[in-house]
Amino acid sequence: MRALLLLIVSTLTSPLLSAADAELNPHERQAEVVTVPVVERAASHHEYANTLLRLALDLTTEEFGPYRIRYYNKAMTIRRQLVALDQGDSISVALSMPSASWLEKADMVQFPLLKGLASYRLFFVRKTDQDGHAAIHSLNELRALKIGQGRGWSTAKILEDNKFEVVYGESYKHLFPMLKTARFDALMRGVYEIEAEFKTYSSAMPELAIAENFAVYTYLPMYFFVNKRQVLLAERLEAGLKKAHATGQIDKVFNRYFGRSVQLLTQKKMQIFYLSNTNINNSFLAHDRPYLLNMVEP
Repeated sequence: MRALLLLIVSTLTSPLLSAADAELNPHERQAEVVTVPVVERAASHHEYANTLLRLALDLTTEEFGPYRIRYYNKAMTIRRQLVALDQGDSISVALSMPSASWLEKADMVQFPLLKGLASYRLFFVRKTDQDGHAAIHSLNELRALKIGQGRGWSTAKILEDNKFEVVYGESYKHLFPMLKTARFDALMRGVYEIEAEFKTYSSAMPELAIAENFAVYTYLPMYFFVNKRQVLLAERLEAGLKKAHATGQIDKVFNRYFGRSVQLLTQKKMQIFYLSNTNINNSFLAHDRPYLLNMVEP
């Protein structure tokens, strides 16, 4: 009777395992299918996250069994990824910064994948405005700029809550033409994104520039969020990521993808203005601190 109860509980709590699978050892089980979204644009942090996803799964095969990664067949915006996780029938995991809606509708794996690097935000501006921006020496002066953001971005709410005027584009690709035509004054991007995007867009937009004298810091962790129907997957990813951190494997992958971004941040002489992240409370930083870059400070 006890064995039967254990089998029933295992089956109910792990929808990807059949009753027959539950009787097998980890090496004989049917592979867990982990469905990953295809994002609307290629970016290094998504490639990096997929590398860590596979690493975490590899390191937990002994405990949780085999797996198979499958990519969803349609590109998704960040808003659509959350809807898909909430519905529970298409994707297993997505990468996002935490906000009320993500914390409510998906299971957070609280391991800061980018080691806090996303907390530093730089700005695209127009070259012709650079001289005027040199006069910005306070947060109130920075607030005079209209800031471009995409709909569904967690950073947009942070800006609005910190009394910035935000101008929205319907999608990422619309934001650069909007900056060009002065619909807004600056487009805020992560330090890990801005150089690659500059190379992509500057040839078609020669007036594009990276603001030279100001940046923003707000603690912005980036986590995996898991479909709530796959409870064991969230547990598995957390265990695997902590193993990878303990062995130094995450540091090696991080340096391969973002070593240049860290150099960019340390080399530039900029005023860095602090913004409160109104999407999360202070417990997030306290929890994440052992996994962060030394340079990540509130």
